[in-house]
Amino acid sequence: MKNYKKISIIMGLALCALVLALTLFLKKETNIQINSQKTSFIVGTAAGYAPFVSINADGEYEGFDIDVARALADKLGKKLEIKDLGSMTSLFMSLKQGSIDAIIWGLSITEDRLKNVAMIRYQGETVTEYPLLFWDRIPEGVSSINDMKNMTISVEPSSAQEAALRNYSFIEKQYVDRIDDALLNIQYGKSDAALVEPAIAQKFQKKYPNIKILPLILPPEDQVQGIGITIKKDNQELIERVQAAVDELRQGGIIQAFETKWGIA
Repeated sequence: MKNYKKISIIMGLALCALVLALTLFLKKETNIQINSQKTSFIVGTAAGYAPFVSINADGEYEGFDIDVARALADKLGKKLEIKDLGSMTSLFMSLKQGSIDAIIWGLSITEDRLKNVAMIRYQGETVTEYPLLFWDRIPEGVSSINDMKNMTISVEPSSAQEAALRNYSFIEKQYVDRIDDALLNIQYGKSDAALVEPAIAQKFQKKYPNIKILPLILPPEDQVQGIGITIKKDNQELIERVQAAVDELRQGGIIQAFETKWGIA
């Protein structure tokens, strides 16, 4: 009788293990099927970053990155879905959580970022310096950032520009969610300078002749390798497909045409 009970218990445990294994297998198969049938390419970005991303008078997204995202989705055979997430912190959080497939937002490719995410270069060359923007004049006695002790620089949090400031502990950082806010800060004296992307500096200087620029020379570890489409490292299939699509768009002159259109060539 005892042997019978023992055999029954063993058989019961074996059956439970079999059911659990089958459930996990079917769940895995279902997930694979759902992923393979996904029809949308969900791109995270944030408006207020012209000429890369902005909202026009009709309330529609436009800019270099929007054109790239549309062309990329077309190459992938997917419907483009734009998610405006407002800030860099929210963009990286959403990518980590899997609520977006990629970030396309003029993000600089840096060594620090490549430790955590995959970045596929689609525009820009190696950047060895960032522009420090001043309004009307560069303060007397300031010939480099080393002369800016106890001065305030507006910068976006988690940006490559913020990372470049880590070498200068004497600088007070003033964080802004939108790059246009950095411009307003120097215009109205809320900060002494702003540190931005070269393409953004070029756009601002064309529009506002009051802007003066002082270069911040970057050490090798902070230099930028162009700008990249950001994807989770474990999403290898998407990485390969996006890389192939970007290669086709560049070979066909499509991305170059977008650069000319938006004045960042």
